[in-house]
Amino acid sequence: MSAPRRRSVTKTHERIGQLGWEPTHHKPVSNYPTRYTFPKKAKDPMKQIMREYLPMQLEKDERMYGGFDAAVRANMATKAERRWLEVLKPFVHTTTYIEGCAGRVMSMLMDTVPNDELLNGYHVQFVDELRHIGMQQSLGRWYAKNAPEPEGWAMGAKYYTGSPLTKAGYNMGTHSIVGDPVHCGLTMMAVLETAFTNIAFVALPDVGLRNGDFALPTTYSSAQSDEARHISNGYATVLTLLQEQSNIPLIQQDLASGWWSTHAFIDPFAGTLIEYFSKDRSDQESYLQKWDRWVNDDYYKSFVEQLGKLGLNMDPAPFLAARERIAKGLIHQTAIFSFAIWPLAYWRFDGLDERDFEWFEARYPGWYDEYGPLWEGFNALKHPSEQALLLQGFLENSPPLCWSCMMSCLGDEEPLHRVVDGRTRFYCSEMCRRNDVDYPGRYTGDRQFFDKYHGWDLAEVVRDIGFVQPDGKTLVGQPHIDDDMPLWTLDDIAACGCEIVSPNILTAERMGLPNGSWHDAAAPDGAVATSELSYVQRPGAIGADGLESGPGVRDLDGNGQGRRNLGEVVL
Repeated sequence: MSAPRRRSVTKTHERIGQLGWEPTHHKPVSNYPTRYTFPKKAKDPMKQIMREYLPMQLEKDERMYGGFDAAVRANMATKAERRWLEVLKPFVHTTTYIEGCAGRVMSMLMDTVPNDELLNGYHVQFVDELRHIGMQQSLGRWYAKNAPEPEGWAMGAKYYTGSPLTKAGYNMGTHSIVGDPVHCGLTMMAVLETAFTNIAFVALPDVGLRNGDFALPTTYSSAQSDEARHISNGYATVLTLLQEQSNIPLIQQDLASGWWSTHAFIDPFAGTLIEYFSKDRSDQESYLQKWDRWVNDDYYKSFVEQLGKLGLNMDPAPFLAARERIAKGLIHQTAIFSFAIWPLAYWRFDGLDERDFEWFEARYPGWYDEYGPLWEGFNALKHPSEQALLLQGFLENSPPLCWSCMMSCLGDEEPLHRVVDGRTRFYCSEMCRRNDVDYPGRYTGDRQFFDKYHGWDLAEVVRDIGFVQPDGKTLVGQPHIDDDMPLWTLDDIAACGCEIVSPNILTAERMGLPNGSWHDAAAPDGAVATSELSYVQRPGAIGADGLESGPGVRDLDGNGQGRRNLGEVVL
């Protein structure tokens, strides 16, 4: 029997292009207005995957799920380092949520963008993201069934927004689903997937392998192989937008904004995971060295700087500032804060030992003098009989949390701030302040964890967020992974007499500023109401019909740009 004739990729691609996306049974109305203008002809990212897509994905899935089965038979889950397995709980839940955001922004773009060539690429990426969600949820289920400590895996999706440590990751993901859909798409495709998947899906799984973890590298390598298409989608979108001169300042502003909002969470989060939760110390690279290789060289120098040849004049300051923050200790300061508030986490922590101290000192000379005493203090308070917590007194002297990125305002400089509606907002950086000012109404709601629980006893906070095991008394989070050491209970926490205070409220009081709390217990959503108007809108933009005037819109400049309350536009 003769082999079937291979269909021409070019002809198949042309045929798909003829199908089109414009419905004939009704006149479409976009739910997602954008400030951008699209040309009639777009760059096409789709042709590269014709014919190979489905067989390729099937083969990858068979290898990955087959690997899960083989790992169970080889008892691989018990061979991985416990310290490492614990921190995978917030990591896998974070990436799964971001995959969902990526799928969501694809549907937003498909509702907004008029170019069939781009829409085909977005549709394939949407399918990819569904696959990634299934893969990572399956991985979490595999760990829940086979890892030594399943608590935190089984209820992780519920716990995720309850911890101040992971709530910031939830906030970071929303940058790709709230606001102008094109801005959201650029943040996801041209920043997060182009710059940071090498950190999350390549560098971090490498550390996992060093710690005896087989399942995570297998899963995330399979996902990373899809990212080339998503990067291609982002690049094609940028090239298409550049055909319209009016888009250039918007691209420059939105790419810088997306870069910073992504860096502000992913770098301290991934850096802490890679450096502070690795038991194996054979890796000679510091996080900064990995960042230079995967982000600075592969993204900034190879992608962002090259955009200048296409007419984009990207300000290097945000990129240089991100590296400077890492070099000045962003990862180390985030790590000690994370360990100090361990009762508010849903995974277990393992304090550093002498081998860890030596590793850090070799890569960061002077590290022990600055941070060593804090780690010695953490290790001294592991046992419940101590009836003391590093958290006691820690929050009183802690810097406030940033309004935009929700991470700590670390550093020696006084935090930036501004007053809105008689309340004070703090910012960790000028870029985070700009993100709030340039995109008004984007950061709303009951954002700051410690504002809500200001004045509460820590035991009551843990009970309220539900980080308690099924026995009703044992905490999910623990300051050790020693099976021979007692686990902390709510009674142990209550015996410490630790009162939660909001660093934002205390900092505002010390600086003589208006109230630093944005929590309103009487409000249905717990948030202080704001008079801010939101959503930048330009007459004539896609989806702008009927939104150029009326309630919720005010003139900004001579071009008639205005902002509209996001709820009126999207909901």
